[in-house]
Amino acid sequence: MALAIPVSVRQLGLDVIATHDTAKYEIVGTDMQMLRIHLDPGEKVTAEPGAMVYAHSATKAGCNGDDCCARCLSGSPCIMGTFEATGPGAYVGLTPVRPAKVLPLNLNGRRFLGKDRAYFASIGDVTVSYDVDTNPLTCCCGGQGLIRQVIKGDGMAFMGAMGVITTKTLAAGETLQVDTTSVVAWEDSVKFAVRRTGSFFTCCCAGEGTFQRPVAVTIFERFDRENEEKSLPTCLVGMFNTTLEGPGLVFLQSYSHGKFKQFAEIWALQNGGGAGNVMSQGGAFGGAPSAADDDVLIEGVALSPDDVRRRGLPVVAAAAAAAAPMDRKGV
Repeated sequence: MALAIPVSVRQLGLDVIATHDTAKYEIVGTDMQMLRIHLDPGEKVTAEPGAMVYAHSATKAGCNGDDCCARCLSGSPCIMGTFEATGPGAYVGLTPVRPAKVLPLNLNGRRFLGKDRAYFASIGDVTVSYDVDTNPLTCCCGGQGLIRQVIKGDGMAFMGAMGVITTKTLAAGETLQVDTTSVVAWEDSVKFAVRRTGSFFTCCCAGEGTFQRPVAVTIFERFDRENEEKSLPTCLVGMFNTTLEGPGLVFLQSYSHGKFKQFAEIWALQNGGGAGNVMSQGGAFGGAPSAADDDVLIEGVALSPDDVRRRGLPVVAAAAAAAAPMDRKGV
């Protein structure tokens, strides 16, 4: 079942993938989705290790090491888990091991290229391999790197993607310009290329395309935040966007693991620590930071009295939050 979207968007040939309910499989939830596959006796599901949430008692777990080298090069684990139905009524519940929604892909003899480690499960005849991008421009600036994942066969494959997942069938000669991090997969008949985001000023300051937020910019942002009386320009470097030219089917995502990782690193730098010790910084990523005598804790983040007043937060809330770690330990 596709999510209801405005007619004006449908006129562009776009469709949004949401939940699915078929006789063979179901995709449940609105985010961090779960895939439930119904199995006939002797039928087998292949999935990356750690993907299983639950399985019927008539399901036998195993592993598969076929094409392990090609699988490794594509970004997937060398050894995949298997779940085989040993009796009637078997089923297995799976979910991507990273934060993601589930994208079903009916191969029907087609070959798709995509992000490394996009694939996480399949049923039927599905082969996971790799493709090498020998074009230096697209390899370095297209957002997919030197090696892209290849998914082919006649079965049903399932991929993981973040945010809103959009699909579009491109006509011959039709071109779609896409952010480099938003491409999930494309049919091999689609021409993959890059295009400059614009003028020199646009590349330096618009923040679109590859190399969006360099570390130097993050340091400037942190300095600007800590010295509010000084206003420093925030430049976001981005030189290229991806172009996809039809004919063929493409799948896009509104968010990506790369952007999430980038956000986590920037958050850590802006809050007084490197990306390697995010967990020790508290806040949104867990743990309780050490606070000075004149600081207060609000939702696990150390704030100075000036920060509290500037945010309009009551100090009594800080006192309650400071007692929370003891309460959690007691529980």
